[in-house]
Amino acid sequence: MALSDNDDPRVASTTPHARPEGAPPSARSRRRHKALTWVFSIFAVVATVAAAGGLVWQIGAAAEPEKGTFAPPEAYPPAEPAEVLAGTDRNAPVPDLASVLPDLLDDPRFSGDLSSVFADAVTGEVLYERDGSEAMTPASSMKVVTAVAAFEHLGPEYRIPTTVVEGPDDDSVVLVGGGDVALTVDGEGYYGGGASLTDLADAVLDARGGDAPSTLYLDTSLFSDSVNADGVSKADLNLYTAPAAPMMLDGGRIDNTVHYTPHYPDPAARVGEVFAELLGADEVADGTAAEGAAELAAVHSEPVAALVDALVLSSDNELADAVAFQTALAVEGEMTWDALGRAHMATLESMGVDTTGLVLNDGSGMSSTNRMTANAFTQLLIGAAGSKASLVFEALPVAGYSGSLLDRFGTATDANGVVRGKTGTLSGVSSLTGSLTTADGRLVVYSIISNDHANGSAVETAMDEVTASVSQCGC
Repeated sequence: MALSDNDDPRVASTTPHARPEGAPPSARSRRRHKALTWVFSIFAVVATVAAAGGLVWQIGAAAEPEKGTFAPPEAYPPAEPAEVLAGTDRNAPVPDLASVLPDLLDDPRFSGDLSSVFADAVTGEVLYERDGSEAMTPASSMKVVTAVAAFEHLGPEYRIPTTVVEGPDDDSVVLVGGGDVALTVDGEGYYGGGASLTDLADAVLDARGGDAPSTLYLDTSLFSDSVNADGVSKADLNLYTAPAAPMMLDGGRIDNTVHYTPHYPDPAARVGEVFAELLGADEVADGTAAEGAAELAAVHSEPVAALVDALVLSSDNELADAVAFQTALAVEGEMTWDALGRAHMATLESMGVDTTGLVLNDGSGMSSTNRMTANAFTQLLIGAAGSKASLVFEALPVAGYSGSLLDRFGTATDANGVVRGKTGTLSGVSSLTGSLTTADGRLVVYSIISNDHANGSAVETAMDEVTASVSQCGC
């Protein structure tokens, strides 16, 4: 699967517009179709961006990553990357957006409630806003919050562990879920590369001298909250995302070649079934690892930088919530929806964001009761530009080139390679949040949120055209 998330650009937003079809493959079959390639936004190689304080957006390797080591794919970066992104100039003139945006935002296609803010990325000055402090449902633009919080608290190199420890007797072991929803059977799955259950089983058998245990206990105690966030219908857990769990294969998908597809009702149990077969265990039972139980083996997810790249580019709901839970675990010490909201709110506050009226119920943006403001999004991006979370800019899809913007901007092709943004779509909700470069080279961050409109497609097209027009503004 390409990072555009299927041929239909709409399926990269929170709500699909058609039910995908296809029979589930064998769990043991080799994957012939990579969902995502683990690179950190290939386009960012060509044009890093200077922002506040002379910031250069780049990956700064942590001296002592908490888990694993940072290992970029062999093909990254490409030997001769093609130029894609427009360059920026921190000394370029600041555009007079008040001369162009009023008419653009008066477009009748914006038939519902509209909130919009455009701000200078260098100084933080708001260049134009319309109801920028109005709290609205943001849909998948919420993934920008998830990405920034993960970079701030976990760092780009952190990897999520899945471990096996000794069981209560010599004939048992315990598989302990650490929150990795991108597990694979053999190292290649829906998300591309990932922690391999086959490798884990082999390592456990080696540690046991080749002796397969009779019983595999499944420890899912790390997550004990409801399977859905507030504002997310349980009916949505079949197709649009998976029931929350501390371990999943391929995001819980039954068919691991399709983004929106039916999910296993108990994704963790499915992991247990597959792992028991690989291990040669006769029985799977629920259980909790004893405190201090000896570790037999462990595998780790791809780095957070790769996970964020994937969840932002293709707007993956399962992965977004999983990464947000890791942040909650690091900040609040627990993996619950409430802890997730508190951790994200604390991140916003630490970056100087006005959190008045905000409600953060999940990391994916599927919750219809989430509330964000366009001001909060732009303030967050400005704050991120001066921190290690600046990597979020590299993860944002590029108009006409990558992720959920690959097939957008059909009526506004001047934006190609110039506008970056995270899309968001729910019923009656559309949003676009990101950055753009003006014709003079000035970097601008923006957020546009529309609620209760009549025609979502028309609103998305209007948003594309607004940002494209600002990018071409020599005003």
